[in-house]
Amino acid sequence: MPQDFDLNLTSLWYTKNPPAFPVPSMTAKGPCVSTYTWSWEQDFTGTRKTLICAVRWTDTLAVTRVHVRWHDSDPLGTVESNQMHIPPPAPPSEQDLLDAHQAYGANVAAWAAAAVGSTVGDGECWTLIHTALLDLADTYRRHGQEPPRIPQGRDHGHRILALDAAAPGSCAGLLHLADVRAGDILEIKSAHFRIVEDAPPPSAPTPPSAPAPAPAPGTEQWKQGPREKNIRMTHHSAIISRVSGDVISVIEQNGSVPLGVGLESYNLAQMDCGLE
Repeated sequence: MPQDFDLNLTSLWYTKNPPAFPVPSMTAKGPCVSTYTWSWEQDFTGTRKTLICAVRWTDTLAVTRVHVRWHDSDPLGTVESNQMHIPPPAPPSEQDLLDAHQAYGANVAAWAAAAVGSTVGDGECWTLIHTALLDLADTYRRHGQEPPRIPQGRDHGHRILALDAAAPGSCAGLLHLADVRAGDILEIKSAHFRIVEDAPPPSAPTPPSAPAPAPAPGTEQWKQGPREKNIRMTHHSAIISRVSGDVISVIEQNGSVPLGVGLESYNLAQMDCGLE
């Protein structure tokens, strides 16, 4: 049985508006989201208040609900509380994941594709995904269907594949083995993609009558050999639109297009270091 949290009731956090919840003992457990609601009733002794709070940890989806009751005339002397702990949901089966993809995948990818060239919300990468799933969830509910789950922080659902470029072995073929598909969410904790491209074809020779232009600083190596492009990112989210071999094509916001929705591709073979 999970142990109850220290609610630190002597601090009277529950009397504040809004209440100072979650309490430190809860936030110390890990990243979480929370909600609360008030109720009160009056009788000849005064006003009795009830605060109902809930906190969900975004890494496990475990939930703790807290009821706090007190008399308004003496909060510290009359306060009572109880806690209810709800364990994390069971991991989905392969069939559950396939059903979820068939129900949501194409619509998630289509929603993102329709947003290309625009700015969604505040222009952050996470906002694109959160807004897409909120909008689709509303559509599914209006049609009497089970909606997709809304992201909790940077947890977008069940993780089907985790990659670490520093781990031994190759990443080749892992996308296929994990059955990564369009509509899945790519969450990058920290990554560096090192892309080496062939040198451009030589330019037309300069006519003898015209003086040869001086090379721009830093371009000499580009003329003589391949060009290197480096993409570094941390805490970046994107919606997968296509998977081909080890290449993930994505629709992302605030990536290649600052504060806008655009297209990009990431090749796992070019991931020099990082975690996905």
